[in-house]
Amino acid sequence: MTVAAFSGPACGATPAHGSTSRQAREDALRAIPLDKLPVDKRAKVAALLSDGSVFRRMPTRLMQCDPDFYAFLLEHPEVIVNIWSALGVSGVRLTRTSPDTLEANDGAGTSGTIEYLYRSRDTYLLYGDGVYTGAMFTKPVRGQCLLVLKSGTIRESSGRYSILCRLDAFMHLDHMGVDLLAKTFQPLIGPVADHNFRETVSFVESLNRAAEINYPGVHALVKKLDKISAQTRIEMARLTEQVAIRAALADARRPRPDQPPPLSTARRPVAKPAEPQNR
Repeated sequence: MTVAAFSGPACGATPAHGSTSRQAREDALRAIPLDKLPVDKRAKVAALLSDGSVFRRMPTRLMQCDPDFYAFLLEHPEVIVNIWSALGVSGVRLTRTSPDTLEANDGAGTSGTIEYLYRSRDTYLLYGDGVYTGAMFTKPVRGQCLLVLKSGTIRESSGRYSILCRLDAFMHLDHMGVDLLAKTFQPLIGPVADHNFRETVSFVESLNRAAEINYPGVHALVKKLDKISAQTRIEMARLTEQVAIRAALADARRPRPDQPPPLSTARRPVAKPAEPQNR
């Protein structure tokens, strides 16, 4: 992953606000690797994009995070959801059903599936198909969502890494009246989506930082995760240990304020020439 992967990381968006501009939408469409998708997946994406979908570009975010740890969490979002559940901050359930699919349920009437359509070093493409059943509408409302996540890695002089990430979302609701309602209230819904994205990124950064400074505590938390596979739990424990080791090595290489400069750069005393002897 490199920052060069962005065709304009802040195109139409800022660190504080998202965007629904035409420029941002066109930039997001160019980032979708349609030509690299199988025919059936390409058809699903094309159908969603051609049917007047609602678009939102979330605020571009920069966070300090180990690249391997970040990549693991991208592949296993059920780990984050399980941690939220263990901490008592969310009732959302996310269950892995295959290497490329998950089942989701927010506990408030919305359920569906999430499918990984495409993965590369800098681009992830996910497709969601869900249904809402509740008191707000007389009939179930089905909808589809396409998420395009772009990521870039920055290696800092200390040896640590920062991740630049940007999320674009396209959404379509099958019910015409509800779809119109979503477009009407998009200025209100958008900031909520921005907030959720910022909070998720901040949580990943905090989890990475916790692994750096309190590996035993994070390791104990990982052992309590009961809604992920045993193999995923083992891999999560291994990666948190790796994060702690890498952070310790980076700190060891960082010069302290009271530390003298290396011998190779310090001024060395110059030997005085020997005085001539009188004969």
